[in-house]
Amino acid sequence: MFSPQRIFNAFSYSMKGYKSAWQTEAAFRDNVMMVAITQLLCLLLQPHWQLWLFFGACNALLIMAELLNTGLEYLADHISTDQHDLLGRAKDVGSATVFTALMFNGLALLIIIWQSLT
Repeated sequence: MFSPQRIFNAFSYSMKGYKSAWQTEAAFRDNVMMVAITQLLCLLLQPHWQLWLFFGACNALLIMAELLNTGLEYLADHISTDQHDLLGRAKDVGSATVFTALMFNGLALLIIIWQSLT
């Protein structure tokens, strides 16, 4: 059943998550700034709207990957701050997820630049 209070609570929790990631994770701040700068670059390059939409989706995936990686790191650090092989692997996989999204994002930007130069 529709509950405005439940929707408001979910929104509040989401904003707390963004705030926490922004305050504690330099990589999250870096990626948000990179997304903002590359979107401004797209304003100058004026790609086809479909390509811009695709790039926006790539940017959203990058931010989602960074948020999930941040949550994974919080959880792993909560479980143990000691070196642990499996926790290290989990953090590495989270990092690889962000790296993959970043590379995909870079490829999309290169396509936009190439398209605007031809």
